Amino acid sequence: MELSSPGGTELPATDATALDRLRRFGGPKLLGEMITLFLVAAPERIAVARTAVAGGDVEGAERALHSLKSSAAQLGAMRMQRLSEQGEQRARTGTLEGLAQLTQELDDEFARVSEWLTHARNEGVA
Repeated sequence: MELSSPGGTELPATDATALDRLRRFGGPKLLGEMITLFLVAAPERIAVARTAVAGGDVEGAERALHSLKSSAAQLGAMRMQRLSEQGEQRARTGTLEGLAQLTQELDDEFARVSEWLTHARNEGVA
């Protein structure tokens, strides 16, 4: 999957300013709870997308990826958001081509995001 800006520069995988924004908006307790919820829900959404792809369910894949896209963006998991958006757009066109690989990339990215968010939460950033 191509994850660069229109100008060709590589985009960041995470955005700590998103966590700062959420902490200012709702306080550290709310942000910590949002991170905890994301760490539980994101792998479930990836699994739902994978199952939908395996079963030929274009709409199910689109819904799961849309949901993951939104929550990833909210917490600053920008690479995960972009991967989800690409998958959602493919599914919206009626194709599941490449989405099995994309769900594997999402699994890999979730491992990195999970470490980043857990560190942020444990260090009091969240």
